[in-house]
Amino acid sequence: MNQEPFSERVAFRLTATTRRKLEQWAKEQHRPLANLIFILVVQALEAEEQRRGQPFAAPERETL
Repeated sequence: MNQEPFSERVAFRLTATTRRKLEQWAKEQHRPLANLIFILVVQALEAEEQRRGQPFAAPERETL
C-alpha cells in the first residue's frame, strides 16, 4: 500500500442498514469505520487495476 500522507476527503451517503453493517464489520476487526472503508476502496482499486492489466493514471491535482 502507498505510504502517501492522507490529505484528501470524500463524502458520500449510505443507507442506515449499510452503515450499520459496515460498523459491525469494522467493530469485529477492531478498526474505525473510516479505516475499514479506506481499506475496501484500496482493495477495489487494486483488483480493478489487476483486472485491467494496468494501473489507473493518477494525474497531479490542479491547483487554483
